[in-house]
Amino acid sequence: MFRGLHRISLRHCRRSISTFHIDNSFRGKLQPYMGAITLVSTVAASVVAGIGGLYFLINRHLDEKYPSPPEITNKETRRLLRGAALREHIAPNPSIAYAFLLRALTQLYKEGFAEHSPAVQETVLRLATAADKMGERQAAEQILRGVWDNAVAEKWDGMLARTAHVLGPLLTARGAYEEAVDVYGVAVQALRRLEEAEGDVDALHLDTANVVTSLAEVFALKGDCSSAEALLSGVLVDIRARPSEGVDGWTCLDAVVMLDLAQVCEKTERPEESAAWANSALKVTREHRGVWACDNCESHTLFHLGKLAEASDRDSAHVFYSRALDLARKSNTGNIEEIKASIKKLHG
Repeated sequence: MFRGLHRISLRHCRRSISTFHIDNSFRGKLQPYMGAITLVSTVAASVVAGIGGLYFLINRHLDEKYPSPPEITNKETRRLLRGAALREHIAPNPSIAYAFLLRALTQLYKEGFAEHSPAVQETVLRLATAADKMGERQAAEQILRGVWDNAVAEKWDGMLARTAHVLGPLLTARGAYEEAVDVYGVAVQALRRLEEAEGDVDALHLDTANVVTSLAEVFALKGDCSSAEALLSGVLVDIRARPSEGVDGWTCLDAVVMLDLAQVCEKTERPEESAAWANSALKVTREHRGVWACDNCESHTLFHLGKLAEASDRDSAHVFYSRALDLARKSNTGNIEEIKASIKKLHG
């Protein structure tokens, strides 16, 4: 399974949310989002930053790093969005983030923002992301489809890119590979247009590289390994052209792309090349021990090397699996049970 690091192993089943289109009351508009989860207590949504030096610094950081859209001027709404950002990024808790965002959405409707306005759609995108992180992936996908269709119609390139990062993995996880290819393809085109408009912006280049990598992974999953390998090799060229100091997004992507190439080589029966790519990925992750993303990636890479070793060296496979399990527990990755099952099978 490609990019098991943080995006795969999801489930999907369709659910109707048609009340959204026929009930124009505030509750009618919110019904699709309220139905996604059992909301946490409204008390949890009221713990917005108060007074004092620490809260002031946190608020300032949130306003600078995760600013609310400028068209949102209501202080209460901005406070709710700030509280959501705190629970999305600083002290993650998707349940509380969802509650903040739902209240913010209520405020936006009361203030007269249209359903298809950027402010509402951005909030809905964040709402769907929180639902996804809570495991409510059916509802998340349905909400995201509405955001996606609106962004396509309005030609909002930034929104298309942000939505693809959440919708793409959901489609991939349930095997809707053709739809995922379409979503990632549209997102790449949108990011290319943004790059042309905004110039040499590193964050945009990194975003594009990540989406292209996701597209390559879908091609690999659907059996088109030649296209996957070509795309991944292209991303690797871009990575090598950007000197990195310390750990950044390019460092992480470097290791992930090489692990993806290792899996492509395994799938196309080239075990020696697969091991070489995996060992190269391992070298990158070990340069930054203790960084959660690197430990996470190292765990998956060791697990891959363990699978390769099973055929010829069961003792080495056991060593790889054991080290992978230690790191998986340390970084709380999603492949702990898979590693344990492989160890049990090895000695069964």
